Amino acid sequence: MTETALSPAPSPDDPRVIAEVGLLMSRAALPLSAAELAELAASYPLQQAGVEALYAVPEARYTDPALRFRADARITDWAG
Repeated sequence: MTETALSPAPSPDDPRVIAEVGLLMSRAALPLSAAELAELAASYPLQQAGVEALYAVPEARYTDPALRFRADARITDWAG
C-alpha cells in the first residue's frame, strides 16, 4: 500500500471552520446555540481528516463493495 499525504487539519477555532460548520448546519435546517456550534467546530477537523483518509486509499478507488444479484449465476457442487 502506498502512503498518501493528507492535508493538515485546520485549527478548530479557525473562523473558516466555524463558518463552514455553521453553513452545513443551516443548510440542514438545524438550529445551533453558540456552544453547540463551538463543539461541532472543535470536532470537525478530525471528522474531515477521517473522510479524506477514506478517499485517499488509491488501491480502493475502483472497488465496489456492493453485493450484486446475478441472474446468470449457477450453483455448482463444490464437493464434486
